Amino acid sequence: MSAVSAIAIAGPAAAQTTAYAVGQGSPNEIALSIPVKASVGGRCGFKAGTAPSGTYNQPNFDVTGLNHDFVFELDCTGPSRVAVVSTNGGLKTGGTVPAGYTTLAPYTVALNLVGSSTTATANCLAATLVTGSTCSFLGTASTTVGLRLAASSLNQTGSYLRVTAPPYTAASPQLVAGSYADTLTVTISASP
Repeated sequence: MSAVSAIAIAGPAAAQTTAYAVGQGSPNEIALSIPVKASVGGRCGFKAGTAPSGTYNQPNFDVTGLNHDFVFELDCTGPSRVAVVSTNGGLKTGGTVPAGYTTLAPYTVALNLVGSSTTATANCLAATLVTGSTCSFLGTASTTVGLRLAASSLNQTGSYLRVTAPPYTAASPQLVAGSYADTLTVTISASP
């Protein structure tokens, strides 16, 4: 019984090699070109442990206003897009709406993205972050949807989603007493 073992050693791909003619005739060599191509797909997401998340609670926001940043870091090897959707299009409370009152308070969402060599910033009213509205970063992020950061972003601090509103001073309609809430959903995508 005999055993045969083979060992294959991988070597680097060569861009050019030489072939010799049998019997050393003339010409005795031919240069053969072998094209070698490779690519690396873009990787993009929120850096582990730094995705935009959390809860912000501001009592009496109608008197004091809102101002809070949800900070995050991008982990993208190339250009990216970040998009946002609002559940309510503003801060909303339940209950009935008497004449001269409202259950929906407006606020602004600012998105700031920091890359290795550039930044991207945009602001939208929460009312424009619902389906069918217009905002530069409305929707679910894709290669064409969302605020575009035209550079890679690895270990870059300074990206945030900011919610702001001045004190609510509208004489009419007044806000109904209650607890107001909205949910913002933030998504990210590579955008070659």
